[in-house]
Amino acid sequence: MRVIILPFLVYSFIFDFTLAAYVLFLLAIGTDFLDGYIARKMNSGTKFGAYFDATVDFIFIIGMFRIFVTAGLYPYWVLPLMLFAFVQFMITSSLYKEIYDPIGKYYGSLLYGAIGLTLLFSGQLFYDVITVSIVAVTVASLCSRLAYLFHSKARIHHASFAIRKEAQLTKGGDLRRT
Repeated sequence: MRVIILPFLVYSFIFDFTLAAYVLFLLAIGTDFLDGYIARKMNSGTKFGAYFDATVDFIFIIGMFRIFVTAGLYPYWVLPLMLFAFVQFMITSSLYKEIYDPIGKYYGSLLYGAIGLTLLFSGQLFYDVITVSIVAVTVASLCSRLAYLFHSKARIHHASFAIRKEAQLTKGGDLRRT
């Protein structure tokens, strides 16, 4: 539903239909929460559904920020930054079954919030604060995800080392008893 709402929201923003933009944005957020809630309640969440939801979120967020960049509210480089964050999320999520990334978990919510605040407020100082926030949370999320990945690899390496050592001790212990 968010992808369907997006062009109407963009139109409302460009032509300064403020109330329509607010209503459409709230409808987009509502459908995002609703589909997630229904999937959890009905226990019908799938890996495809999770990736599809993340992709739709990305399309919606990048679409709105593209319009904001075009309007001169944000610097152009926020778009590749968001693209990089999305791509690393998709790659690392596909490589590992579950990644605990407390910051990344709320990254999309932060960007949705930034869209909502941009629709509500104006002023360059305000846009600069949002830009700095986006950069800070993007960097923190990437660091959090990388730290988890390195910690997981170290834990796996340590566990395999312990298993090999235990096997050697067991083998050596059996030799001494005979």
